[in-house]
Amino acid sequence: MTTPADHLARIAIIGRGFTGIMTAIALFKRVDRPFHLVMFDPRAKIDISEGISQPASTVLTSRVRDLSVDPMLPDDFRRWLETDDTWRDRLTSDPADLEHAFVPGDIFSAYVYKRFSEALTHRPDVIVRFGSDAVTAIDRHPGGGYSVCLGGQRTRFDAVFLATGYGMRENTDVAPAGGAQSAVVIGGGIHAVDRALGLLADAKISHVTLISESGFLPQSHAPAAAGAVVTDQPMPGTLRGAFRFLREAASKADLEGTGWQGIMNGFRSRARDLWAGLSPQERARFKRHVKAIYDSHRNRLPPEHYQRLHHAIASGAITVRKGKVDRIATNGVLFSAPAGLEVLPADLTIDCASGRPGPIARLFARLSLQVLQRGTNLRSASS
Repeated sequence: MTTPADHLARIAIIGRGFTGIMTAIALFKRVDRPFHLVMFDPRAKIDISEGISQPASTVLTSRVRDLSVDPMLPDDFRRWLETDDTWRDRLTSDPADLEHAFVPGDIFSAYVYKRFSEALTHRPDVIVRFGSDAVTAIDRHPGGGYSVCLGGQRTRFDAVFLATGYGMRENTDVAPAGGAQSAVVIGGGIHAVDRALGLLADAKISHVTLISESGFLPQSHAPAAAGAVVTDQPMPGTLRGAFRFLREAASKADLEGTGWQGIMNGFRSRARDLWAGLSPQERARFKRHVKAIYDSHRNRLPPEHYQRLHHAIASGAITVRKGKVDRIATNGVLFSAPAGLEVLPADLTIDCASGRPGPIARLFARLSLQVLQRGTNLRSASS
């Protein structure tokens, strides 16, 4: 971003969830000139923790030791908790256990907002405004910079950050006015499991059908934090060889009592290089046959949540179905099971599948596609 010395740079951040707030904090710390910042998001209420676990009242699926707004200070969140009596006393009586703890999202939201407020306080030369306008288009401005379209009006900015790294999903619950006793939750990921367990905890729902397209559900974190375990052996360059290598290493770790989680953490650190070397055919094979298994081990539940999930399955409170939802109605869903089409009745339907974005998510997906098609050199912020 280059602007004349006497010009107050105008910067837009589209999205003010976790990724947007993190982008703002980075700008406060790294841009050494005064600027005008506008953060856009059509939603009135923003939960900072939603990028890690939804909603904010649920327990995050990352440990305290893995959460920080500053990559240069990886233990910043833990240190903040240790100095804040309200949160520290609420979490654990043993400070040594704190870095291994899983905390509610509202605590993490309070931390992020605190760090945002502190960073802004140190920058009195920065003007910040929050906008609820829906951004519908982004173009290059004839006079330089970018033109952001807001409901038919265009506003010029020197730089634009598309900060929707975790997507933006509005409430897609469909429920009758008279209450609900049974529910269908669409999705097999962490968010879907979170919602299913939350519904049962409210005691208003007696049964949840959890629909996983692949049939897989998230695995469990290790009881204590596991570091990345990387062997000295070279990683095979083929998909089949790499996963044979992974299975053998994980089996050995299980026999030694160290668990497979450290092996998976080490594999993830090498996965980018493996992916870059795969042929288009092997990448397609990965998406068809391996991705669901890989994701279920990569994205994990806190041990307590994992135990609650499988207790609910064993007791019949949660039924897991493998298949794909073709249509959502007010009284249930049309479901493609391996045996054919079924109608699953439900008083409440909640769509947590990442492949079924609502209008807000589609809007920001269109903006991202527009950036790619037009070659607009926007900054894309991700966490």
